Parts: sequence; structure tokens; C-alpha cells
Amino acid sequence: MRRFAGIVFLRLGLSSSFFLCYQVCSQDIPVGTWRTHFSYHNARLLEKTSDKIFCSVENGLFSYDLSDNSIRKLSKIDGLSDAGVSAMQYNPTANVLVIGYRSGLADFVSQTDISTLREIALSNLDGDKEINDIAFFDNRTFLATGLGIVVVNSSETTIQENLVQIGVAGVEVEVFEIEILGDVLFAKTNQGIQHGTLTNNLLDFNNWNHHPGTSGITNIVTANDEVYAISGLDLFQFNANSWNDTGIDLPVNASGLYSVEERLLTATDQSIFELTGSQFTTISSITNREVNDINIVNGEYWLADGQLGVLTSSGNSISPAGPLSDQYSRLRIIGTTTYGFHAPNPATYDGSIGIDNYSTFSEGEWSNEQIPDFKNVSDVAQFGGVLYFSSIGDGLYNQTTEEIIEDVPQSNVSLDTVISALSSGEELWVSSYGNSTPIHQFNGEQWTSFSSALLLGNEYIDLATSLTGIFWGRTNNGRIVVFNSEENRVLLLGGLPGLPEDFEISIEDNAWIATSEGPATFADASFIFQSNEVILPSFESSVLFENEQVNAIETDGGNRTWFGTDRGLWVFSENTTEQIALFDIDNSPIPSNKVLDLTYNEQNGEMFVITDKGMVSYRSASSVGSGTHQNVNVFPNPVLPEYNGLVGIQGLAKNTSIKITDINGNLVKEINANGSSASWDLKNVGNSEVVTGVYLIFSSSSDGEETYVGKIAVIR
Repeated sequence: MRRFAGIVFLRLGLSSSFFLCYQVCSQDIPVGTWRTHFSYHNARLLEKTSDKIFCSVENGLFSYDLSDNSIRKLSKIDGLSDAGVSAMQYNPTANVLVIGYRSGLADFVSQTDISTLREIALSNLDGDKEINDIAFFDNRTFLATGLGIVVVNSSETTIQENLVQIGVAGVEVEVFEIEILGDVLFAKTNQGIQHGTLTNNLLDFNNWNHHPGTSGITNIVTANDEVYAISGLDLFQFNANSWNDTGIDLPVNASGLYSVEERLLTATDQSIFELTGSQFTTISSITNREVNDINIVNGEYWLADGQLGVLTSSGNSISPAGPLSDQYSRLRIIGTTTYGFHAPNPATYDGSIGIDNYSTFSEGEWSNEQIPDFKNVSDVAQFGGVLYFSSIGDGLYNQTTEEIIEDVPQSNVSLDTVISALSSGEELWVSSYGNSTPIHQFNGEQWTSFSSALLLGNEYIDLATSLTGIFWGRTNNGRIVVFNSEENRVLLLGGLPGLPEDFEISIEDNAWIATSEGPATFADASFIFQSNEVILPSFESSVLFENEQVNAIETDGGNRTWFGTDRGLWVFSENTTEQIALFDIDNSPIPSNKVLDLTYNEQNGEMFVITDKGMVSYRSASSVGSGTHQNVNVFPNPVLPEYNGLVGIQGLAKNTSIKITDINGNLVKEINANGSSASWDLKNVGNSEVVTGVYLIFSSSSDGEETYVGKIAVIR
């Protein structure tokens, strides 16, 4: 059982208030902490408690406080056990919100704590463990899963029974929906609908009533002491121990049945309807909505919309700010802004997809942006002080002149220019996917185009340049091609352990490549034509991630390498001599162990981590350094009693050594900077927490020419 820290019913305590104040005031999170970046557009479920509304989206959850109108994002950072909510139900008798996840985990959230049921997720039984539905009876919570109905003692969060072999003749069943009316439990299974009385022994299949021919009936709900379900647009009702067609049709394109305050509702994209007598009657008009759930708050209808988040029937939006989608085609960071793109795949693009917006993250807030008449934005690069945006289908856009660049040749197919990637350095590089001249170079005055024959293909999806301007490109068919435009020299890299999935040129100009069979590196990206020996990094006398899929790779300001795999996020020191960290779903807030992409903010050390269940970020104690101390910042300062995180030091000269002493000059701790940043865990050399006092920070470069002296106050 974990302390709840005010996630649902309680007000924030001092520790949480301090953390939130620091985050809002600085727009940066403390070193060594996480934040989530989930999209809140695809709203799925709505649940009302005594004073809050909870909404689950595709990979996240948030609450809306009915008393002060505040919105709060909720995640593993706040104490939840997982992301990807699949079912949610409030038990008013116990004042507990039960949250079920796709993984099979279930959280029981009360006023004081969160209790997590893990047995389903950890079970070695074959079958889908997702929590499909939730119901309550007395002190029992019923969870519908692919492993049957799991009966939980609500107060102890322990499994009492597992109703599995309850189908016809005692076969095992998968359960998709459950509903309780009085003391009767209804279950929609892979065999159809069945029901049993909860006062009987429901472990015995003989105590269940099975209803043949009901496999097509779904969406069981109770309203006004009746049980309803649908088949197509036909409304069925349970009475006389059988399911009967009422003869009442749902409106065309109805999204399903919803029981709200004992009223039976349904909805289309234009209207909300209520069953009154023998028909569904329009009770509210809406506009172009994709309704997934309905609730009523103070007499107004709230909708979980699949495209626009939570909306009221009057048109108000209740959702927190977030990116457009949890699926990214690319993430870029320029200056203080993070750009998230959700463009279609250039390899399969046929002109039928037109995504209007892209996402930006700046000063701690997400927003959705749009360029008029420029859809499917795929990348951004800054060159000559100008931002250039690319598009799958609409070409290249100059933000300063607000014009589409016509100098980039059109593709040789029926579509307009499909630009998959950009890269900038001394020149701007543009990838025109599928073009006979797939790579274009702009020096600020004129364009130069290079043929597919020279560049060994025309399907480039990733671009980068070395410190001296050597072009590196990854193609859709799994090639890494290096090109020296001044000498017209081309090199196809060989010796890689598998197909390239990602590549990165580090601040030290080393080339790292993530492949389907492990990582590889080349010692100097600028001199690859002189030496192109592939190196397979090793750790503890073995090849690192040998024969294992590595999806993403990124280096930080301390030249440490981060690897995204199907087993989580790994951090290694320079040359992989030391494993610094492994972040997975068990020890961190990442929503999934399948890490798909990584993007590093070189200014504040924040690593953005894209998984198959959405994106989070972690602020590392690193940043890209310079040769001098510049605007050194120690934070938080002072350290208050309720703070138990890391102290960050930013703006140091690159890779300095740092000594921390007490006011009398006694050595407390020695640490090293990663690039221009470092962190102190508020412990001394003996690994004990330091006491109240003022401490001095001495930073010095290896030659002793760059120094800095600062102070930090610690209050215990």
C-alpha cells in the first residue's frame, strides 16, 4: 500500500505544493525527476465522484475538481501503478475509485492511499489480462478480464475467487462486460451472455444461466432497475429470465448505451438521446462529436470525445493541455521549444491524409499549432536564423517569409513534394522522399540537388551532419549512407549487426547507430572516409545488447549514451564502461518498456522518452557545456525541509570537478559535471544526509583556469 499524496480526494500537502510551485515558477522540473506529456484528445471514460470528474484518455488520466474548477494530470508520478486505463468505476459506498489497466493491474484509490492489485498482471496464466469492466457488490469488487471474473475483497485488495470455468459445461470463458442489478451478476463472455445470483456459489457453472444466441448482444447497462443491451441498433431488455428485443431502435450511428443517473442515454455525432417510453428522444444537440462516454454535471452533459477531449454539451473544453497525439513521427528541440510532429509515413502516403496541426512544448505548456494551407508537417530546422518546416505532401515552408519554397524540385510522382527530414549546420539539408533527386542542399543563396544514383537510393527518412558538415542519412530500406558534398564521395556503411532503427552523432562527433540486433558506433563521423571501422560496444566483457532490438539511441551533454529498447531505457557512461541507470515500468514513471524514440534538450538536460504508450521526460544532471562558467544556477536554493530531491547545478564550464564544503572548509562531497550540469544528492562522503547549514560550492576546470564559487543553504 502506498501513501496517496493527495492524488484524488485530498488537497496537496506541503511537499507536493513545493514541488508544484517550483515547477510552475521555473518551467523546469528538478534534476532527477520526471513529467508526463500525454495527449488528452482521445477521451475514453468519464467517472464522477462526490467532488471530482475523472477522465481517462488513450494513455493518461486527469481529474477536474468541481469545487474550484482545477484540472490535474494524474500518472505514475502521482502514485498510480500504470498508464493505459481500460476500465474505471467509482464505488460510492466505499468512496473508492477503482482503475483497471490494459496490463491487468488495478488501483483502488481511497481518501488516504492507493492499493494496487498486481496478481492478475503477474499471473503466468495464458490469456488477455486487461481489465475490461468493473462492478461492485457488498464488500466485493468484480473485475472482468480475459481470464474470467476476478472477485476482490475491496477493503483488503486481495483476490477471493476467480470465476473462470463458468461457461457452458464448465469451459473457461473470457469476460468483456459485467453488470450487477440487485444481487444478479450479468456477464458478457466469448460464449454470449450469462447471469447468476451472487448469493449462490458462482464457481460452479451449474449455478449460471446461459443464454444461447446472445453472442451478438453487447453493451450491457442497468437503468431504472432494468437491464438493457444492444445488438446492432436493436435495443434488448432482460425480463422473464431471457433477453428480448424491445422493438425500439437506436438512432443511426449511435455510439452505444450509457447509464447516467439511472437514465438510459445514447448519442450520435450530432445529438444526445434518452429512452423515454418506447423511443429515444433528443435531449441535447451537439456538433461533430465522437462520443465515447457521457456524464451529467450540474444538469449539463459532459462528453468524452475521441478527437477533442472532454467537452460539455454547451461546447466548453475541460481537458488539460497536451500534444495532439501520443503517436509521433518526429520530435525536435530548437531553442526553448520542443516540436512534436504527427505526420503520415512517407512510404505509404497517398494524398488521402491531411493532418492540420503539430504540437509544441514551451515554458512548461503544450499547445497545438497550424500553418495555413500546409498540412502533415514532418520536421523543422533552423538555418540562418530562419525556421524551415517540412511536410509530407506540401513541401518546404519558410516561417519568416510565410511562403512555400518553390526551389525544392517537385517529386516525380503525382503528389506534391514529400519531405521526410531536415538537418542544418553550415548548410540546410532537405530530404525529398521518392524524388529522382532525393537530397537538396541550401547554402543560404542557392540550392544544389543530388541524384538518387549518386546517393544510392531516394527514400531517406533521417538526416544528420557531422561537425565538419559531412552528410549522414538513413533510408527506408535500412541503409546508412555518408556523403561528402564537396568531393562528391559516397560511402555505404557496412558491418552493422542488424538493420538500422535510429542513429545519432554525439557532441564529440561520434556516430552511434541503433539496429535490430544491437548498437554500433563509428569513432569519428567527420573522418568516416578515412576510417570506417565499425565498433560493437561492450559492457562487462560482452557485446552490449547483442542480438537485441535497440529502437532508439541518444547522447547527452556528458557524452553518456541512452538506449531505448523493448526492455526499457538504459543509460551508459562514455564508451559504455559503466551502466548508470535502467528505467522501466517497475522503477520509473515510463508508461511502457517499449521505448521507441529519444530526444535530448541540450540546454536543461531533459530527455524526452517516447514509448508505445505515450511520452514522458526525465531531467538528467547534464547539459551541453562550454569552456567557461556562464550564469551558474544552483536550484533549489535554499533547500527547504520538505524537499527530498537532487540539487541541480547548471551553467558550469564543461566537465568541471566540483567540491562541496561546509562553511568551515571541511570537504562534504566531490562530484563531476556532465557537460555543464551536475547534481548533488544532499549527502556527504559517508552517504549520510547533510544537516542544516550553509555549504560552499567550488567548481574548477582540469587546468584550473575556470573557477566558480557559490553558496547553498540547507534547512532540515
